[in-house]
Amino acid sequence: MLLIACGGAVVAQQSQDEQLALQYYKEKEYDKAVELFEKIHAKKPDSYIYYYYYYALLELERYNDAEKMLKKQVKAYPNVQRYKVDLGYVYDRAGDNAKAEKTYQECLKSLQAKESAVSELHNAFMARGKYEYAAETVLKGRKLLNNEQYMSKNLITVYKYLHQNDKILDEIIALIKTDNEKYQNDVQTAIQDLLADDDDNQQYMSIRTALQKFSQKNPSNILCIKELYWISLLHKDFEEAFTLAKALDKRLKVEGVFTYELATTAAENRDYATAIEALNYIIKKGEDTHNYVQAKIKILDVKYMQLIESSPVKMVDAVNLEQDFRKVLEENGLHSGTMDWIRKYAHLLAFYVNKPEEAMEVLDQAMSATRDLKEKSQYKIDMADVQLYTGNIWDASLNYSQVDKDLPNDVLGNEAKFKNAKLSFYIGEFLWAKSQLDVLAAATTKLIANDAIYSSMLISDNLEEGEGLDEGADSTMTLFQNTEGNLALKMYAKAEFLIFQNKDDEALKALDSVMILSPFGSLVDDALYQKALILIKQKNYFEAEKLLKKIVEDYSDQLLADDALFQLAELYEYYLKDISQAMEYYQKILKDYSDSLYVVQARSRYRALRGDNVN
Repeated sequence: MLLIACGGAVVAQQSQDEQLALQYYKEKEYDKAVELFEKIHAKKPDSYIYYYYYYALLELERYNDAEKMLKKQVKAYPNVQRYKVDLGYVYDRAGDNAKAEKTYQECLKSLQAKESAVSELHNAFMARGKYEYAAETVLKGRKLLNNEQYMSKNLITVYKYLHQNDKILDEIIALIKTDNEKYQNDVQTAIQDLLADDDDNQQYMSIRTALQKFSQKNPSNILCIKELYWISLLHKDFEEAFTLAKALDKRLKVEGVFTYELATTAAENRDYATAIEALNYIIKKGEDTHNYVQAKIKILDVKYMQLIESSPVKMVDAVNLEQDFRKVLEENGLHSGTMDWIRKYAHLLAFYVNKPEEAMEVLDQAMSATRDLKEKSQYKIDMADVQLYTGNIWDASLNYSQVDKDLPNDVLGNEAKFKNAKLSFYIGEFLWAKSQLDVLAAATTKLIANDAIYSSMLISDNLEEGEGLDEGADSTMTLFQNTEGNLALKMYAKAEFLIFQNKDDEALKALDSVMILSPFGSLVDDALYQKALILIKQKNYFEAEKLLKKIVEDYSDQLLADDALFQLAELYEYYLKDISQAMEYYQKILKDYSDSLYVVQARSRYRALRGDNVN
């Protein structure tokens, strides 16, 4: 019992010494810490105490003492590589480069053909910032283990620290040479690291060229084609990706799989021409091709999106698409499964082919073919849109109101109420429009609520006190005959109505008039924003860029600032193909407008451009 009590006292004393030594070390009283660490380490030379003792000696520049301590440590643990590297590092700190070099070389020379030994020495060199030796360790380890891919990720990391991009590219090619899919993620991670700061696209071109040269010499290497396809998607080079998708389909005998994926991705990124070309390629391959049915369905949607996002629209394209829709509806009928096609067909007839009466007939037939209240209500909203387009104000308002009444707490009901409020805005009933918009500010649908708040504030910021329509006035003519009150707001309302009617050139003139009528008013940024959206449709991207930048710079505290930022980001991503600029503007939304409605989309697009979501 006496012996146990004495032993316990020694352990307690030792524990107190450790605590005191660590306290001295923490307070940077290294002299006092070393004195205690030396005694503790002599009795207990474990790695925990060793490293505190080692760093304390380095801080005091007591290199001779550190050398003596490390030589004992190496002798006691001859197979632990990190102690030998630490000894070399002591010589480095002391300025004895020759001894340091000799010690490091001895570590490499005595390296054993064991994965654990190679990994340990590599990590020891990395910990001391000796990246060249860390790379040499991996390269020698590969020879000893007869494994050319061993620790490839580690080696790429070392080359990254050394800024040796050419060697990273060599390592990427070496992994691709295996044609083994298990290295696909490693290759893509390495490529993403190279492209991280590739503002001038030089790295992208270097990688692409290297992969293309390798593929030409090794045409049967599937992994190389996949990586070329991947970086083409990453950099939105969809024409190149289409060629590679066809090659992958043929090589892997999966005709239509990669091509359909490419078509979908191109459409999502608004390269509709390439998407349509790819879908036609699948359709021409015949019914036995993968995704044949999906391609026939998808191509209608893509052609429709291409049409409505263009200005001016070529009538021949609209008529051809009208015929395509009519054919598919004749083949499939009017029912819930074809609802999306019915709606697009009706919109196309009214807004682009100038057949509003025929559009309303189609919608009326669709309403008669369903008993579902929500389907009927959606068709009724579409019919009201057509009526508003033709100037049939009261019937349009009546249909919107009926949907609002039938589905008061539903998304469709809110949409109808919002459209009815916009109708009132178009015809100059600003006070009534604002009262309806204020109700919608509490809508459960965030997008409608946000749009309602914006429109309400636009009216309140520009409406003179007591202004409104005279009782009994012909509201359909308000835009064109009523010249009293706030002319700028009325002209802006007219411009928005023209945009609704797809009369973009007339809308641009009206927006210019807004800025002439009120050059320093609160409608300037709104007019600039609407002009920018029209210019994007007209493919006048650089003019649109100027207007959006003006909003961001001069109206950063206004409601449209985050909208302008998001449009700028999309402009660079989809049309100007400037990935770094797009990422910059998406990131700016996340940083400066954290409450924006676009935050979720901006974060998603930023990550996708970085390569996180591209497989």
